[in-house]
Amino acid sequence: MSPLFQSLVDSSMFLLPHELSNENPLEGGEMDNYLRDDGKTEPQFKLQLDDKDINLEELEDLMGYSRLKSVAELWLDSNDFGDRGVELLSSSKDLSSLQVLSLAGNKLTDRALNSLASSKNLTHLKRLFIQNNFFGSKGVDDLAQSETMVSLEILYLKQNQLRIDGAKALANASAFQNVQELYLGRTQLGNDGLAQLCNGGTWSSLVTLSLAQNGLDDKSAQVLAET
Repeated sequence: MSPLFQSLVDSSMFLLPHELSNENPLEGGEMDNYLRDDGKTEPQFKLQLDDKDINLEELEDLMGYSRLKSVAELWLDSNDFGDRGVELLSSSKDLSSLQVLSLAGNKLTDRALNSLASSKNLTHLKRLFIQNNFFGSKGVDDLAQSETMVSLEILYLKQNQLRIDGAKALANASAFQNVQELYLGRTQLGNDGLAQLCNGGTWSSLVTLSLAQNGLDDKSAQVLAET
C-alpha cells in the first residue's frame, strides 16, 4: 500500500458511536492509542471511502490493511474497481464481521451480485446498499436464494433494471425473511412487477417498502391495499 493511500485509509476510519462511552470518551492521545491497538478484532469502525476513484489494485491493497478486521461498516460508493473488486471483497476473511456494505454507483453487474451471494465470509451483513448499478433479475435471484444473506435487514436495490423478472426473484426469495426495509425505486417494476412482488410470501418482517418512480397507478394501489 502506498504511503498516500495508507494515509487516505487511516483518515477515513471512524469509531462507531455505539463503541463510545458517555462517561469515558476517547479523545486526543487516547484515541491514537486505541487505533494502534492491533489486538482488537471486534468490529468497531466505519471505513468511509466513497468517491475516491479506488481502482482494483488499490482495493487489493486495502484487503491487506492491518485494521480491516475492526471494520463493521464499509462504504465504497462511486469507485472504479467494478465486478472484480466485489469478488475480492467477497473472498476476504478479514471482512467476516462486516455488518454494513455500500457499493452504490460502481457499475456492478449480475456477476458482482453472484460474488456477494456465494461469499462464505459476508454472513453477518445487516445492511446492503447496491443502488444505482447495472445488474438485473439474475443477480437479484442469486442474492434472494443466498444463505449468506439471511441476516439482511435493510436492502437498497433502487435504480437498477429489475423489471418483472426481478420482482419474481424477490417474491420467491428464501434469504430475505429478516428484511425490514426494501428500497425499489426506479427499478422498472410496473404494475405487473408489483403484483408479482406482493404475491410472494417472503416479507413477514417488512415495515418499509419504497416504490418511487416505477410507473405505478391505481391498479398497484389496489394490489397493495389487498396485500
